Amino acid sequence: MKRVLVTEPLHESGMALLEARPDIEIAIARDITPETLAKAVRDVHGIAVRVARLPAEVLSCAGKLEVVSRHGVGCDRLDMAHLNGRGIPVMIAAGASAATVAEHAMGLLLATARGLVRQDRAIRDGWFNDRLERLAVDLSGATMLIVGFGRIGRKLAPLARAFGMEVIVADIALDAALAREMGCRGVADFRPELPKADMVSLHVPLDETTRDFISGDEFAAMKDGAILINCARGAVVNEAAMIAALDSGKLAGAGLDVFAAEPAPDNHPLFSRTDVVLSPHTAASSGKATKLSSEMTARNILDFFDGAPRQDCIFNPEVLGP
Repeated sequence: MKRVLVTEPLHESGMALLEARPDIEIAIARDITPETLAKAVRDVHGIAVRVARLPAEVLSCAGKLEVVSRHGVGCDRLDMAHLNGRGIPVMIAAGASAATVAEHAMGLLLATARGLVRQDRAIRDGWFNDRLERLAVDLSGATMLIVGFGRIGRKLAPLARAFGMEVIVADIALDAALAREMGCRGVADFRPELPKADMVSLHVPLDETTRDFISGDEFAAMKDGAILINCARGAVVNEAAMIAALDSGKLAGAGLDVFAAEPAPDNHPLFSRTDVVLSPHTAASSGKATKLSSEMTARNILDFFDGAPRQDCIFNPEVLGP
C-alpha cells in the first residue's frame, strides 16, 4: 500500500484515478502551511502538489517519500536541492497547459497593444473620446521575441505568426531545425535581439540563472515603446526596473500573469497603472488544462509506483540514473 498526500484539491478526474487504485491510500492536507504539511508528509510515499511550497523543513519530515508530482511544470516552489540530494524524482504535467498558457500570453499581448484596460475604464467613466487620444499598436508586421522555446514557446510562435508577426525564438538549448520549420528565426542568446523586438514574451523557468533575467540593462536595450509579456515567473523580471521602464516610456505597456511576490500586495504599484494588463497567475487555468493537469499529476504518481514513469515528465531525470 502506497500513501499519497494531495496538498490541494485536484480535479475530480485526477482524484478518480487515484481512488480507483486499491493499493493507494489518499490523504488530503488540511491546509498548506509549513506546520501542517510537515505533519501531513509523515509516512507518505508520494505527494501531489499544486501551488504549495515544499521547503526542506517540510520534505525532511517525509522519511518514506519516493516521488513528488507537480500539477504544472514549474518547480521553483520545491526545494530541488533537497529532493535531488535524496534521489527523489519530481514529475511534471508536461504539455498539459502549454496551449492555454500560450493563448493567455497572446490575450495579454492583444489587450496591452490595443489598450483595452484603459479603454474599458475610460468608457465606463463616460470618457468616450479616449478613442481619439491614444492609438493602438498593430501586431501585424511587428516583431515578437519569444524568450524560451520550450513547450509553451512552441505553441505561442504559430499564434504570433497567424497575426502576421515576424517571430524570433531564443533558447540556450535551441532546436534550430524546429525553429526554421515553424517559420521562425532562432537564436541562442536573446539579448542581441532586444533592440529589434516590438514585443517580448517570456517563457523560461525560474532558477538562479533566470532570476532578474530582465532587468535594467535588458530594458535599456529594448526598442522604445516595446511591450513585455510575462507568463513565466514574476522573479524572472526585476519589477522595479520594469516600472522605471514604463515610467520612462521605454516600455509602452506590459501584460503580466505573474509577480515577484504572490499573492501580490494590495498596494502593489502596478495596480494603479493603465498601461499594464494583469491576471492572478491564471494563464494555465482553463477547464481543459486543469482537468488534463490533474489527470497527469495522478498518472505520474501511479506510473512511477508501477515502475514505468513517463520519461518526458521527469523534471530531474538525473536522480534515476542512466
